[in-house]
Order: sequence, then structure tokens, then C-alpha cells
Amino acid sequence: QASHSQAVDAPRIPLAYVRHRPSTLERRTRWRNALEYGTGMLALGLFAFGVWQELDTRPLMSAAMGWFAVWCLYYMFRWHRRAAVTAPPEDAGALDSLRYQRRQLERQRDVRLRSWRWWGPGVLPGFVLFFTSMIAEQDPVPWTEVAFATAWTAIGVGFSISFLEAEARRIQREIDALDSLASN
Repeated sequence: QASHSQAVDAPRIPLAYVRHRPSTLERRTRWRNALEYGTGMLALGLFAFGVWQELDTRPLMSAAMGWFAVWCLYYMFRWHRRAAVTAPPEDAGALDSLRYQRRQLERQRDVRLRSWRWWGPGVLPGFVLFFTSMIAEQDPVPWTEVAFATAWTAIGVGFSISFLEAEARRIQREIDALDSLASN
């Protein structure tokens, strides 16, 4: 009987609102993914230009730019596989819509949570080639530029990791809010 009274005491949520939430999530996810793909394509173009520009004078730098270009393709492919939105159920009731929304939120959280584990190892060889080129292909070695590039890389990678982890925590709060609806 306790479960029956919990169902009666649960907050009433209009079906229109429950169906609206997944469409908002879907729109937001599509927008975020489009931004990821657009940025990736821009970076891909810049790296391809870098390969062309450095090919004759600095082959290691050209190899680094080529590696980063390939990595961009890899990143976009993996991101698309992990973060793409699936179609919401057309005629689902409130519970099915909430389950769909929770699954989508879990996918978005999981793609961001500790994502450096799948994108970090792939980008590392590019950084090794880049810094090796800065040291080996220039005489004299521009130590100030090497130090600046090292700091910029560390800050950029650190910011990327912390941003994605913060996004994962924000999405987890949304999941927790959905779960609290189910437990009421």
C-alpha cells in the first residue's frame, strides 16, 4: 500500500511538458554537436593548410599538423558516435518520455566524463611532433616560443578537460533531478 500512496502523492506533470523537455534536450544537443563539428572542420582546414605551408621547410612540423588533422577527423567521428541524438519516441507516454530523456542525458554525460581518456592518447603524438619540430628544426632554438607553446598547450588541455568534466557534472544534476521525480 505504501507504493500506491507514493504514486498518488507524486507530483503531477503535464504530458506536454514531459514531451517538451526531450525536444529541448535534443535541440541543445544538436546545437552543441554542430558547434563541435564546425570547430573541428575549421581546425581541420587550418591543419591541412599548415601541412601544405610547412612541408618543404619543416617536415616534422608538417607531420605534426597532419597528425592533428587526422586526430580532428577521429575526434569528430568518435564524438558523433557517442553524442549524437537518437530520435525521441513519437507516441510515448510520460514515463517513456522521461526514460528517453534520462538515456539521452546519460549519453551526453558519459561522452564528456573522463573524455580525455579517449581523445588524449590520440592527440599526444601530434604534440610530441610539434615540440620536437620547434626544437630540432629551428636554429637557434626559440626557447621563449617553446615555453609559451608549452604553457598554452597545458592551459588549453587543462581547460578542455575541466570544461568537459563540469558539463558532465551539470548533466548529472539534470539526471538527479529526473530521478527525484521518480522517487517522489
